[in-house]
Amino acid sequence: SSGSTQSTGVGHITRESVQMALQNGISAKQILDFLESHAHPQMLKNKPVIPPTVTDQLFLWEMERSRLSTEEGVLYSQFLSDADFKVVHEYAQNIGCVQWSNVQKRLLVVNKKGHGDVKKYWKAYKKEHGE
Repeated sequence: SSGSTQSTGVGHITRESVQMALQNGISAKQILDFLESHAHPQMLKNKPVIPPTVTDQLFLWEMERSRLSTEEGVLYSQFLSDADFKVVHEYAQNIGCVQWSNVQKRLLVVNKKGHGDVKKYWKAYKKEHGE
């Protein structure tokens, strides 16, 4: 060695720091690109530059955040009685289209796919029961 010392930086990546970055729109790939482009010259000799365990963990944390998914739904909330709510809720459950419900507040959310059938059923039920 020529006696000159290389400056070394040490970083600490935590689940929380990565989650914060992800919430601010920074992807795991961007974090990895940053780490790679700022890696110590000694690390650049490694292939891959960033250890696979670090890469894997960053992608796992990113996937963890992506577990939530959204799906369009239709809210049914204008039930005049518990009995009316119960009938429609049971029908929607039987055809497998309930996304969410609150029995106490008579609220029912069905997916877009089941909305047409639930609507038809509800209209027929009301007609049959004189509403």
